[in-house]
Amino acid sequence: MSDASRSRIAGLSLRFVIAGIIVAVIALLLTRFGVLHFRSGLIGVAGGMLVVGAGTLLGIIGIIRGVMGKPGLAPSAIAAVAGIVILAVPVSNALGGGSVPPIHDISTDLETPPDFVSVVALRGEDSNPLTRTEPADLAEQQRAAYPQLQTLIVEDDIATVFAAALEEATAQGWDIVDAAEPENGEAGRIEATDTTLLFGFKDDVVIRIADDGPDRTLVDMRSVSRVGISDLGKNAARIEGFFDGLKGRL
Repeated sequence: MSDASRSRIAGLSLRFVIAGIIVAVIALLLTRFGVLHFRSGLIGVAGGMLVVGAGTLLGIIGIIRGVMGKPGLAPSAIAAVAGIVILAVPVSNALGGGSVPPIHDISTDLETPPDFVSVVALRGEDSNPLTRTEPADLAEQQRAAYPQLQTLIVEDDIATVFAAALEEATAQGWDIVDAAEPENGEAGRIEATDTTLLFGFKDDVVIRIADDGPDRTLVDMRSVSRVGISDLGKNAARIEGFFDGLKGRL
């Protein structure tokens, strides 16, 4: 192989990485603003990442040849490092997703999960159902994967807890859809939607605040992804984050 060919490999590695980034970013933005269906957007991003991966591999080859005294070490190193950094996020998410069950409807109360009311009208026809019937062993999978998710017991009156929960839901950056205060012995209910930063995926949450006697309140939360089979653990993390924030306020 001539020096010119080796140098060409180095140049191609950098071009591949840049081209892959451009493809992925365009697909992501088109999905974020509703131009592409989310499945098409994911395919576009995946395709871009494959191109980045090819450029990274070429960059590594160029580094090896550069260490041996061949030309093209600098662009190869740039391509390889940039590619590895860019691929770290999707690879990390993919590895993390393999350690959680393929479910997307998470509730702290598996026997009587909080019901959505106002959010239902906002969910499109392509949204995941709210019946919790698929998969059939949904509760068992959640219990095995997230045993720490339980009803939050607060030693405080229901009005105080409801106000703090509404403040925390707002602080989380969620769009509040409904906030039904507890009255006449009925539990309070907060419904909201969280929109993810990159793809703009919408996940819906409902928080139930129930009286359990003098100065004792039960807080349950359910978080459901509108699309996708696996949530990669995001709904469970959302519930934990909300509970941590609520406990801090109380």
